[in-house]
Amino acid sequence: MKRKITFLIGILALWFVVGCSSDDVGIRDEKNDLISKTLISVSKENIYRTVEDLQKFRTRYSWEKQDEVANYLFKRFQGFGIPVEFDEYDFKKKKWKNVIATIDGKKEAGAIYMVIAHFDSISEKPEVSAPGADDNGSGTAALLEIGRILGQAPPDATVKLAIFSNEEQGASGSRHYARKARERNLDIRGVLNLDVIGYNTPMANETSQTPEARGVGNGIKWRLKTMRNRMVKFLHPDGLVIVAGRTANQGLVKEASALMQKYSRLSVKAKVDQDCG
Repeated sequence: MKRKITFLIGILALWFVVGCSSDDVGIRDEKNDLISKTLISVSKENIYRTVEDLQKFRTRYSWEKQDEVANYLFKRFQGFGIPVEFDEYDFKKKKWKNVIATIDGKKEAGAIYMVIAHFDSISEKPEVSAPGADDNGSGTAALLEIGRILGQAPPDATVKLAIFSNEEQGASGSRHYARKARERNLDIRGVLNLDVIGYNTPMANETSQTPEARGVGNGIKWRLKTMRNRMVKFLHPDGLVIVAGRTANQGLVKEASALMQKYSRLSVKAKVDQDCG
C-alpha cells in the first residue's frame, strides 16, 4: 500500500505539472527529470498523517462531523499557502461545505484541471463509526499531498483541488459544484477523481459468506470471482493499475501507461474504448 499510494501521487502530480493536454505521446528527457524530482518530493509521512487524522473523527457521515472535517481540510490547505474557500450548499435543511483550493496557472489561468476526492464516509452504522481510512481517507490524503507539491511549483494551467462532502449521500456535494461550474461556464479540461486508491487486496472479502449461503447461481459467480481474484493476485502480487480512456484520448492513455510502467513496480495495462471514462 505504501508503494502504491506513493507512486500514484507522484504520477498524478506529474500530469498536472507537465500539462494534462499534451498530444505528444513520446516520453521526453525533460519529463523524465521532472518525474524523478516530483517523486522524490512526495512525503509518505504526510499521507499517513492525513489518513490517521481523518480516522480520529471516528465517523465522517453526520452534518456535525463533516463540518469539523471541512474546517480541518481548510486549515491544511492554508498551511500550504494555497488559496482555499468553502463552497456551501443546502442539503437536508442544513448548510454543508465543500473545500475548494485553487492554484492559479502561470500561463493559461483560464484553463482548469481538477483533482477531486470526497471526505465523508459510510458504514453499516455511520452515525457511530465510519473511519473511512481507504474510502476515502486515501484519496483525500493523496489530494492534499498533490496540493502541497503543486503549491511549490505552480503549473502553466490552473489546478483546482476539490474535496466534496456527502458523496455517500447521493453525491450531493459534487453535484452542487458541477451545476455551479456549468452555470459559470468554467473551462474545465480534465478531472482526476481519487477514490479508494489504497485498496490492494482483491481476496479480502471472499470468505465473508459461504457459497452455500449464496444460492446456486450466486455461488457459481462467487467461485468464478474468487478464481479470478486469486489469478490476479498471483500474476500481480504488488497490484494492477489499469489506465482507461475514451478513443479520443488514446494519446493520453498511451503516455500515462508508459510513464507508470517506467516508474512503478506495479503491472500496468491500458484500455481504450469509447465507453471508458
